[in-house]
This record gives sequence, C-alpha cells and structure tokens, in this order.
Amino acid sequence: MNQTTGQLPTQPVNASHKPVLFLVLAIIAIVAGVGIYQFRSHKPAADSAPAPEDSQLAGTASEQAPQKENSRPVTITLPESKWKVSGLQIEPVATGRFEETIRLTGKVSLNEDKVAHIYPMVEGSVDKVDVGLGQVVKANDLLVVVHSREIGQAKLDLYQARLQQEMAVVKDKIQQEIATNTRQLLAALRKRESINEIEERFRSRSMGDYRERLLMAYAGYLKSDADVERLEEPTKSGAVAFKQLHAAKSSRNADLAAFQARIEQIEYELKTSLLLSSQSVKEASTRVAVAATSLRILGCDEQEIQTINPEQQGAAISHYFVRAPINGTIISKDVTLKEQIRPQSQIFSIADLSTVWITADIYEKNLPLLASLSGKPVRVFNEAWPDRSFQARIFYTGEIMDEKTRTVAMRAIADNPDHLLKPGMFVNIEFESGSEQELVIVPRSALQEHEGQDFVFVHTGDGEFEKRLIKPGKQNETTAVILEGLKPGERVVLQGGFILKSKMLEDLMGEE
Repeated sequence: MNQTTGQLPTQPVNASHKPVLFLVLAIIAIVAGVGIYQFRSHKPAADSAPAPEDSQLAGTASEQAPQKENSRPVTITLPESKWKVSGLQIEPVATGRFEETIRLTGKVSLNEDKVAHIYPMVEGSVDKVDVGLGQVVKANDLLVVVHSREIGQAKLDLYQARLQQEMAVVKDKIQQEIATNTRQLLAALRKRESINEIEERFRSRSMGDYRERLLMAYAGYLKSDADVERLEEPTKSGAVAFKQLHAAKSSRNADLAAFQARIEQIEYELKTSLLLSSQSVKEASTRVAVAATSLRILGCDEQEIQTINPEQQGAAISHYFVRAPINGTIISKDVTLKEQIRPQSQIFSIADLSTVWITADIYEKNLPLLASLSGKPVRVFNEAWPDRSFQARIFYTGEIMDEKTRTVAMRAIADNPDHLLKPGMFVNIEFESGSEQELVIVPRSALQEHEGQDFVFVHTGDGEFEKRLIKPGKQNETTAVILEGLKPGERVVLQGGFILKSKMLEDLMGEE
C-alpha cells in the first residue's frame, strides 16, 4: 500500500493471467450467489410476510415463479475467441445402444456335471487302497480292491456257465454231423443201393444207432423181396403152391412198410434231436450272457470277465476293483484298509476341476436382464489374483425366485486349467448389458445441475448457448441416456460447461 495516498499500487494485468482471473471471478460469483440464496432463505418471517389481504396473491405468485423461469429460455453468451481458453468442447448429440456394466458378487463352486460320487456296488472288506486325498487320477485308474463273496460267486457262476456252453456246443456239433451222415444214408436207401455198397460207403461215418436200425429194416425188406422173386418162377410151373408165393409177398409188403416207417421215424428223430441240441446251445449261451452281464452291472471290466479261472486265481477270484470313472482330483476319501464297506456308503468323490461354476444371485431390479443373459460372457475377479480376470459363460438363469432373499440363481461356467479358481472362493462378477433400441446418449461430462434441475448447454449459434432442461435416464461410468429435452444432431457442450454455468449464475445475480 502507498503510504502517501493510502491506495493499493496498481499493475497492468498480464494477458496470460486472464483465464485464471476469469476463473477466480466465476468462483467468487458462485459463492456470492449461494450466500445471497442462504441469506434470503433465512430472512425473518416478519420482514418478508405479505399483508393478510395480499396472502392469496403472494401464494399464487410464488407458485407461478418457477414456471415462468422454466418457460423463459436462459441464454449465455461466450465469444468463440474464448472457447479454447475456457476448454469448451462441443459435439452433436448422437444415438446408440446404451451399454451398462452390471456388477454382482458370487461364489466359485464345483462343476456339478463333472463330479463323481463313488459307491461300491457290492458288500465286502477293503484289501487295498491305491489313492489318497487330493491325488489327481485318470479315468479307469484303480482306487480300491475289495474282497467280495458276491463277486466271487458271480465269477464262479460265469465259469460254470461257460463250461456248460462248451459242452452244449460240442454236443450240437456231433448231433449235426450224425444228422448229415444219416440223411445221406437215407438217400442211398431210397435209391435201393446194394447193402454191400452202403456198408462200404458209410462204414466210418458216425450215425449213432441210426445205421443199425435202418440197415436191419432194409436187410429184412431185401430178404423178403428176394424170397418173392425166388418163388415166382416155381409158382408159374406149379412146382410151388400159389399159397406159398402169396405168403412171401405178404411178408415182403410188411417188411417194406416197416422199412418206410423206420425211415420216417428216423427223419423225425433227427429233426427233434437237432432242435433240442440247438436249444441247449442257446440256453447255455444265455446263462453265460446273464452271468457276464451281472458282473458288468457290478462294475467288473471286460478283462476281468474274460480271464476268469478259479484254478489260477484261487481266492483272488473274489477281488472287486473300484476304478475312477472320470479324470479328476480326489476331493473326499472315506475308506481305509480292512474296512467293511456297503453299497450305501460313499467311499470317494472325484471332481474335474478343469472347469468350475460361478454362481450368483440376481436381484429383482435386474430381472429384466435375465432374458438376454443366456450364453453371454462375464468377467470374474478374485482378490487372490488382483491383476487377473477370468472369463466365464452364462448357461443358466433360474425361473424360481427365492422367497427369503428375493433373488434368482444364475450359473456360469469358467475354464480353470491352472486350478486358480478354488471352489468356495468369493468372486466379483461383471458383465455388459446393452439396450435393444437406439437411445439419445451424451457423455456424463455434459450433464449440469442447479437447484435440483438437470440441464445441458446447447450451442444455438455463434457465441450463444442455451440452458436446456433434460430428463436423464440410466448412466454408466462415461455415458448417460437422455429421455427428454434433446434431439439427435443438436450441438451440446461436453467439456467446459463449468465456465458457462458460472456466467449463468453471474447473470442471474445481476438480474436480482
């Protein structure tokens, strides 16, 4: 301060300081406006109360004042030369699909489609345990060996059934050979071949008792026929009585009938024996199949079934091998050596941890999203791996709401090759939800607020900007939906709106 004059020294304002000075003045104007507003709002009621006769008119005026202000457009002027200094950024209003990031908390759980709870199929005592808790196994790896009387008896039944099948097959083969040879003999007999030729031809062929029975009947017929031929000439000459020839012919006819009956009888017996033999083979084969299927149902593999031999295996024939049904990790083990186990007791649980489920609960406010969630990817985060995210895919959104929590279940599946996601972990879940229709959207930086009103600044031409009241909708980190107040193509201030708001407040204070 100048001691002589008592005035502050004055210095020329540098042009580079004008933006800063302008900003300081704007802040002072805002503070002053707030102070005036608070002063007026706290002014004693006695000073501001209207006269009784004017109370109705005053009430009407106070109700109509906001409508008058809202109906009168507010215009702010800022020369284009100051736009760059003020940081103004103006862009036309666009339309697009609004993308919203939904965040939920969830939990890692086992992939229930790849969990095997293992129960023994038979009762017995444990002879050997080959795996431990947490061990990684592959499908068909041996887990436990059980001594089971049921398995031992089932294997012995199969062994006996196979022996009976072998015997039935051999008998059937012999019977078919006998039938073939006998049918050839019958063909020769029908041709009336000589007995010597037949004997020579079928001497070494097996026919059972069919050969003897047929040849005896055939020989009897041949003898009777020879007797008739021998008596025919003497009968013609009168040397032998006709009665004797008649008796010989009767005997021949009887022997011929007996021979033909024997042929028919043996043909019937051949068919019957072949049928019985074939049926015996089928029955034996069925017994083998039933016994083998019983072992398969109990869990025995094909190698065990095919190599049953009581003489070689001895007591080990009763061993029942429990094997891993899938690739995975032993997550529970409830069996020890020499323990008695039963089909009702679970002995192992195996889980394939290469994939896991991500479970979450969807609240009522997000239920409209369910229709579009199926098959969508989600991002999964866990505090144990702060710099890493995991990808999952939604495959299930429940149809029933929990009455207590008012939520609907959601399930997603995530690849977990390194087993970093542990079942039981709590995780954060993010996924994007987009609108189905084109909406008017602006960056959130364009939104302004004053006295409970949302608005933006619209560039109307040259250096003029209009305060435009709007009705905002959904918002995300960067974008806001405008439901009312803006049209596509209108130019809106995205950055630097604070300067225009300061000038607007300054103008309002000037008017007051």
